[in-house]
Amino acid sequence: MMNKILTLSVVALTLCACTGTQLGLGLGTGSSGVGVGAGMSFPVGQRDVPNDEHYAQNIIDEIYARVGDTRPWAGKLCTLRIAADVEGTVLDVARVGGDENWCERVMMAATSLHTLPPPPAALVDRLQQGLIVDLIPR
Repeated sequence: MMNKILTLSVVALTLCACTGTQLGLGLGTGSSGVGVGAGMSFPVGQRDVPNDEHYAQNIIDEIYARVGDTRPWAGKLCTLRIAADVEGTVLDVARVGGDENWCERVMMAATSLHTLPPPPAALVDRLQQGLIVDLIPR
């Protein structure tokens, strides 16, 4: 039984490692206005395009601007999936996980985003599927 659990865990970890990389700052580094480990998840290789990181940061900044004072939620995590079309029209915002109260505030801000700037060409498919956004205020 323990062998099966161990094998399943290894397979699950391997699959998770292959699904993409975290765009943003690694755990423990943090950045002003972004938070520890905050960022967006992109498929492997797409982080190399400077416009991708800039585009992701613009979305995060816009959500923080709409939230207002984030001090009561310092250190809390909210993970969202944001989907938009080629023109940047927001199609869906869904909570993936995180602190319930902080996510409620973030969801109110994120759902008020009706349009985003048109995404860089490399991000169109990924944005249509939904970008994963981690918001962790300081």
